[in-house]
Amino acid sequence: MMQPPHADETLLRPAVGVTLGAQALVVLASLVLPVTAALVLPATGLPKAAVGWYAALLFSSGAISTLVTPQLVAALGPVRLHQAMLASAGAGLLALAVAHPLALAASAVLIGLAYGPANPASSALLARLAPAHLRNRVFSIKQVAVPVGGASAGVVVPVLAATLGWQAACLGLALALLLAALLVQPWRWRLDAGSLAPRGGGLGLWAPFAAVLSGGPTLRLGLASFCFACVQFTFSAFLATVLVTVAGWSIGAAGLTLTIGLLVSIAARLALGWVADRVAPARVLGGLGVAIALACLACTGLGPATPVWLVWLVAGLFGFAAFGWNGICLAETARLAAPGRVAAATSGIMMMIYAGACLGPALFGTLLAATGGPVAGFLLLAGLALAPLAWLRR
Repeated sequence: MMQPPHADETLLRPAVGVTLGAQALVVLASLVLPVTAALVLPATGLPKAAVGWYAALLFSSGAISTLVTPQLVAALGPVRLHQAMLASAGAGLLALAVAHPLALAASAVLIGLAYGPANPASSALLARLAPAHLRNRVFSIKQVAVPVGGASAGVVVPVLAATLGWQAACLGLALALLLAALLVQPWRWRLDAGSLAPRGGGLGLWAPFAAVLSGGPTLRLGLASFCFACVQFTFSAFLATVLVTVAGWSIGAAGLTLTIGLLVSIAARLALGWVADRVAPARVLGGLGVAIALACLACTGLGPATPVWLVWLVAGLFGFAAFGWNGICLAETARLAAPGRVAAATSGIMMMIYAGACLGPALFGTLLAATGGPVAGFLLLAGLALAPLAWLRR
């Protein structure tokens, strides 16, 4: 296999560290409301379905910022853009602490603006530095940021909310994100100095759409990503709420269950990246779709009598399958992208992912409110997980 242009393995480790750490903190910020919803929503007078509305607004904002990420990467560099992401997410947590419905909306927008650029910006950097034979592993290692951030949210946020109060927890986490933005600065010049900065055609707002809608394997990859994202982000947004309101669990126990699933996903991403460097990535993604559907079907029987060990087992299956596909998807996107267009192609795929992230929680929340239970929502998610099998076979 040929090396990517300007591959530099000496900078690969710090590049992975900076992008992984920054994205993990942004993911943590995005889950503060879902984890503490039982405390926050009564204080604001909003119903439990507002968790889905918050997630939909957050990922809608993320989709908009994803759309302009190629231009931002070219103008700022990927590391400087990661610093801006941390500052925006910190501001979103400050807004959440205000405890007002409009402030919650502002929080979703600010954190969404931080969430959107993470993968296109990091892909533009890592595609230049990662050798081809390690591509899936490098991208999968970086994508460990999502479960690390989620697991941290499941452990840290409930503890901080219980000891300090949820508003003080938001303030403390906001300060941590702003401090992290400053700590990244020493690496900024070395990593951004050789960053991809595409010029000329292909950098308009249409470029991400063109990269996906032109058809072929990239379109099929985008459609599969959309379906998987519907499940992944619904699981993150609603697991704690479903366990508390349907199964009668405490917030701490629900947060621990989310953490278990996300810890499993850390090992899963590392293992699946290794497998995808040796087996056709489409085969790996198809197998994950089947596993996701099985986990969704298992959740239809969730209730107060469900054994704790069984809930943890299903959460682990979700963590393995519903969170294991991202690194493989982004590595394939980088492989298929034209030279100098990695950020644009990744932005296009991320638009599909954020569309799923918006639609999945919104549909699940609507079905939860309409039926009074999660069964219909989990059946819908199972169908979405199986749909990509038809496309991935090609």
